[in-house]
Amino acid sequence: MKKILIWALPLTLVFACGDDKKAEEVITLKTDKDKLSYAMGAANAQTFVNDPSGQSQKLDFEIMAKGFASNLNANNADACKETLKKLFGADFQSYDSTYRSSGSECLGKLTGAELYRQMKDVEQLSRFDMKIVAAGFRHGLNKADTLISKEEKDKILQAFVGEVTEQQNAKMTKMDAPFLDAAKKKPNTRVIDGGIVIETVKEGTGGSPTMYDDFDAHYILTNAKGDTMESSYDAGKSLKMSLQEVIPGWTMSFPQLKKGGKYRLYIPSELAYKQGALCFYIEFLNFGKAGTLATPRPQQGAGF
Repeated sequence: MKKILIWALPLTLVFACGDDKKAEEVITLKTDKDKLSYAMGAANAQTFVNDPSGQSQKLDFEIMAKGFASNLNANNADACKETLKKLFGADFQSYDSTYRSSGSECLGKLTGAELYRQMKDVEQLSRFDMKIVAAGFRHGLNKADTLISKEEKDKILQAFVGEVTEQQNAKMTKMDAPFLDAAKKKPNTRVIDGGIVIETVKEGTGGSPTMYDDFDAHYILTNAKGDTMESSYDAGKSLKMSLQEVIPGWTMSFPQLKKGGKYRLYIPSELAYKQGALCFYIEFLNFGKAGTLATPRPQQGAGF
């Protein structure tokens, strides 16, 4: 595990509470937890500070900061979405100053709720002091997040992301294991690089593509529970793409398949969407050199 640099001297910030500018609270950044909290809050503010559209500059950042601080919890802020539509329009291109205050508060609440949700999903809430996260966010909005240098904030956040990614990958690998182990025990299966399990339902009689070729195939995507998530049969047309534009599991698997065959590909999480192992039923229709079969890339689909 990467260790975050510990400063020799504690860092201190002072900010006003509520509307009483005389009532001030001192927060000292003594620990790694304090510094991570401050850096995370400041980082979340950058989306608005660096907004290229300029729409964020029409907000009241002080009210927004209060909204953010008030909703760093499990509270649902979905009702705020309607307020934002009134402020910026459905396309986020308009602006009605009548809703500036309520819209600013709502955007802060939504941002706080989303950060909380994300940290809860990856089981990291205990690593944050939400009071300091809120202070970092406010400082970031005001371009005053100087208690920690940008370089140190970047290091802290990069280390955090690295640790969380490693933990999530390990957790996913552990969850994938029973599903993939069961697949290996099925008849007519073989394991290739990356732990991908290929089950031959019907062997093809044609050739095999390279990892740079185009392909034409029907597919049915199911999760580890067996639930169908997507199907090209339901869409009424096969998928024609380049093997360079799909998930790694497909790029690695298709050169092992033969044209005209039917297969099941059991693909580990890290070679798919990193959200759990998946099974793809494949009816391999055709393949060709790059640019001969691929159609414009869809907005969403199974293999990419």
